Amino acid sequence: MQRYFGRRIKNNVFLDEDDIYHLLKVMRARRGEEIEVVCDEKTYICEITSTKPLEIVINEQLKDNPELPNYVILAPCLLKGDKLDFVLQKSVELGVSEVVLLTSQRTIVKIKGQQNDLKLGRYQKILKEAACQSKRTRVPFINRIISFDRINEIEADVKLIAYEGLKGSVSNLNKKLNNVKPGKKIAIIIGPEGGFSEPEVQYAKNYGFSCVSLGNRILRAETASLYALSVIANRLEDK
Repeated sequence: MQRYFGRRIKNNVFLDEDDIYHLLKVMRARRGEEIEVVCDEKTYICEITSTKPLEIVINEQLKDNPELPNYVILAPCLLKGDKLDFVLQKSVELGVSEVVLLTSQRTIVKIKGQQNDLKLGRYQKILKEAACQSKRTRVPFINRIISFDRINEIEADVKLIAYEGLKGSVSNLNKKLNNVKPGKKIAIIIGPEGGFSEPEVQYAKNYGFSCVSLGNRILRAETASLYALSVIANRLEDK
């Protein structure tokens, strides 16, 4: 059953224009069909009672809780090509709450001016579509691209930076995650294709970020983000 995010007014729900187009033109929905609509993080089974004009009525509320018990921030550096699109999509499936994009010393991709807003709008759309597909009740958000020297703006109770120079035991990462209490914020920074420089790692440490290893192998930047989120989700959902 298709899932959408919308607004509830009494016993009716309302979708935005893009979702209405998808529902009626792409999915070719008809009167009498049922869809899932999330409003204020609550999921409803709804019936399409009219298509011209579109009218969607709530039938019942579902009791589902697909969200992680903690707020997780992924802060990856910008990547070349469509790698970042892939990371964003999969990060939603893995339960991320927020994405903060970074530019670092070795970041190849540069986004400036008006292009910044256009890219962020496109990235937010990717997050929303992935949230619908993965049956989330919350759409993660992405609203900024910051330089590495502004990582102090990332607020979290547990702050981590994945550093390839520490390849080996993942015990430090596991220890940090095992001590996280429900409701606390976790942030993890992931480097670009060329990794982080030693001065950048030291800079992160100065602002409270702990270095963690992602194992014995050197991972591609996009793989590192998904590996880290997989481990985080596994630990949080195992408590």
